[in-house]
Amino acid sequence: MNTPMKVHILIDSFIEDQHIAQNADGDLYLKGNHYYLRYNEEAPEMEGTVTIIKLGQDSIRILRQGSLRSEQTFIKGQRLNGYYDTPQGKLDMETLTESLAINLTGGLGTAEWSYELFVMGDRAGVYKLRLTVTAK
Repeated sequence: MNTPMKVHILIDSFIEDQHIAQNADGDLYLKGNHYYLRYNEEAPEMEGTVTIIKLGQDSIRILRQGSLRSEQTFIKGQRLNGYYDTPQGKLDMETLTESLAINLTGGLGTAEWSYELFVMGDRAGVYKLRLTVTAK
């Protein structure tokens, strides 16, 4: 896959009893052993931000660049450092990934993971996400 494929991205986030669905159109490409998703954030508070999701066999890394900058990495059983950088300041974050399942064929399919989020050392909650990637 040398040229990016146009895809539709659906991210379902479950935070306690809340469900948030986010839809985006973006590009999928293969680089080395990883698939990459790239899309522009639509939410007004994230305007001008590009999100890149790097999908490996047993890891997910989310990078945001632009008006908001952040980095989070998810590997089952590991507590990993990340950050969330806004014009108001930078927050140190950690994720402790409890489960991670990636089911992709040619970069299309699903990834599901759950994690505990810690912000500035304090537990902020348990999150469960499902990423679905389909061809456009």
